[in-house]
Amino acid sequence: MNDALKGYVCAYNSEVTGSKHMLVLERPDGVRYHILIDDGYFQEPAYRYLNYVDDMNPDNIDAIILTHNHIDHTGLVPKTVKNGYRNKIYMTEITRDLVQGFWNDCAEQQESNAQEMREKFPFEADKFRALYHVEDVDRTLKYCDGIPYRKSIEILPGVKLTFWENGHLLGAAIVLIQFSYPGMKSMNFLFTGDLKMKNCFYDVPPFPRWFRNMELIMICESTYGSTKTEDIKFCFRENILEAFARKQNILIGAFAQGRMQEMLYEFKLMQDDGLIPKDYAIYIDGPLGIETTFKYQRILEWFNPSKRDFMPEGLQFVDPKKRDKILSDGVPKILITTSGMLSNGPARVYVPLFLEHRNSLIHLVGYAAEETLARTLLDAKRDDAIQIGGHYYQKNAVVKTTREKSSHATQDQLIAFINMFTNVKFLGVNHGNTDVKKVFAEAVAEECENVSEVGIFDRSHMFCFYRVGYKNESIGQNLIVKAMPAGLITESRVLFGREVARPKKVKQQKAESKKKKSKSNKKAGRRRPHNFGGRNNNKNKGFKKR
Repeated sequence: MNDALKGYVCAYNSEVTGSKHMLVLERPDGVRYHILIDDGYFQEPAYRYLNYVDDMNPDNIDAIILTHNHIDHTGLVPKTVKNGYRNKIYMTEITRDLVQGFWNDCAEQQESNAQEMREKFPFEADKFRALYHVEDVDRTLKYCDGIPYRKSIEILPGVKLTFWENGHLLGAAIVLIQFSYPGMKSMNFLFTGDLKMKNCFYDVPPFPRWFRNMELIMICESTYGSTKTEDIKFCFRENILEAFARKQNILIGAFAQGRMQEMLYEFKLMQDDGLIPKDYAIYIDGPLGIETTFKYQRILEWFNPSKRDFMPEGLQFVDPKKRDKILSDGVPKILITTSGMLSNGPARVYVPLFLEHRNSLIHLVGYAAEETLARTLLDAKRDDAIQIGGHYYQKNAVVKTTREKSSHATQDQLIAFINMFTNVKFLGVNHGNTDVKKVFAEAVAEECENVSEVGIFDRSHMFCFYRVGYKNESIGQNLIVKAMPAGLITESRVLFGREVARPKKVKQQKAESKKKKSKSNKKAGRRRPHNFGGRNNNKNKGFKKR
């Protein structure tokens, strides 16, 4: 396939956190580029060991692109720099302003995280050391470039990068990568990152028609891909006011960027509506969350004017030395703290205090990954004993959650986003639990007539894209999609870490494609996505739009 434009996409994660995609672009003349989209930290305890796996060669990466400033998308970048990466790291201007604090915070947690891993895997203790330190963060910042939204820049010869607005988080972006070569149609990759088209602080402007009509290869998140908006109970304010009426202490776990500031704004609105007295005790804690809140106040030009005053009156900051005495005065209060999944930060101190206090409400407002403290609390019954930090605490408090405050799009919102684009040749589903990804892929196949083919990513498979016809215009430069095992090795460059066979020749591929098409035409029913993950992997075929 010497006359082909080629692209390979593999995912290093099969879950919600630890987001990382490798995009490999190859020109007809043999020049090849390796671009890393996000470099996230695995937060789920069950998968945290993956943070210590060196599954790529940083020397071979030509560029890193970050979609937004959450640790599960950025947390391993300083490790990659520590291991030898020396090229540019691209992100939006806002993310560039905020990312240092998050990396420093993650660096400070590395030793304790490594100790937890050594205790969990004592026979492999030597493998677990701090991934990086604050000085590695300082070194990483030297390679970071903040790029304005909607400004296309050439990051490599024939490779253009454009950031598009995203409501998931202040500074979050939808990433468009355009790969071109003289005489050939471009190959356009769109990475949604974590996606939501609405934000409580700002409006996402509409996309231009030329962008929406572009032929795309789209990699889409699916965190809430099985949840429909109509199924979400909007109960947060009701739950808070009920607890307020009962004079309960309220603990809210919130992510340091985005959710903490949105919670502050929610309580500001409740004060303005006369639902909570302006002198009611509202506290926040978490150094990173507080630092980010102050930084938000310095970039208010990004906010809608009516939402720039987002701080509730009488807000108090907890003295870290007095965390264990937060409930000792007997005065009902609201406390917003990090982390969102309660497994790290000041939440580790507060949860035991509120948990055993029967007149308390612990309210979750974000995604609770498997084996996190947040998920443990949700799954436990009243009066159950819960282990935290080697000690057991009785669940006396009420624990509630809501998805209404999530910064991830629901299934119908994701479908609406996909349908904004008229020519999606391939849609790859990732960043979701296994069952959720399957449900969402089926929904896309059913409801998105603009999508020609759907696939599901995991750590064991990748997708390959070929644009043929460089020397033969009669072929039409059609885009060919092929699924194959991850771990591709091309010449001396390791893309994923496990060795597999090279891609097959064009003639073989065409023959197989024709055979598959013939079989699929005999089958009745709707289109089915590529689906890897079961024992009968070989039986799961791709599909083309009828």
